[in-house]
Amino acid sequence: MNQASSFQRSASRILVLAGILSVPIGLFTLAYPPSVDSNIWGYPFPQDTHIVVSILLVIAHLLKAYGFIGLTRLDGGSRITRWSFTVAVIGFVILAVCEGISAKLVGVPMDSPEAVNLNNGYGLGSMLQAIPSMIGGVVIVRKRLFDGFGRWSVFLSGAFMVFVVTPALIMGRAWPSYLALTIWSLFYIWIGVVFVRAVKRGNEERLSG
Repeated sequence: MNQASSFQRSASRILVLAGILSVPIGLFTLAYPPSVDSNIWGYPFPQDTHIVVSILLVIAHLLKAYGFIGLTRLDGGSRITRWSFTVAVIGFVILAVCEGISAKLVGVPMDSPEAVNLNNGYGLGSMLQAIPSMIGGVVIVRKRLFDGFGRWSVFLSGAFMVFVVTPALIMGRAWPSYLALTIWSLFYIWIGVVFVRAVKRGNEERLSG
């Protein structure tokens, strides 16, 4: 196994780990009884819990960024996949930075300038990872770089963020948005699994060739 395929295998597994970490956070948020007013940043958590959740989300987003670096080197990819997934990496890093800031911002009103600016940062990061995922995902679908229906995983992860998660968040921080984010996290387990299979297939083809 060459160095590139070794990195891709690591990146694919990291994506699975990112999803596995993110899903329980979403379920925990859904089940947590609100302990602060919904107009306060950090809702529904008290300060200490919010800080822990924010730190875990920093880690989850950075893991996704690492995984998408692997996708920039996807066998059979093109300039479009390299550039689009590189931009997606930047989007995940911005989301991680926002989560770090969020940990320090807990307790301020949602309509404060700090909270508004941070929400704008979340929006920027979300679109920078979602739209490029759709663009690169189209290439994966057309070139059949992943097997079976899994070839749609990257495209659908971006589309789900744009057309489901974002409207749910605009409606407010309530159970629909938390449920949407939890489902969105499942896509990264799916992407990681089909990416693992693609790396394995590529290694087998190189050995047989």
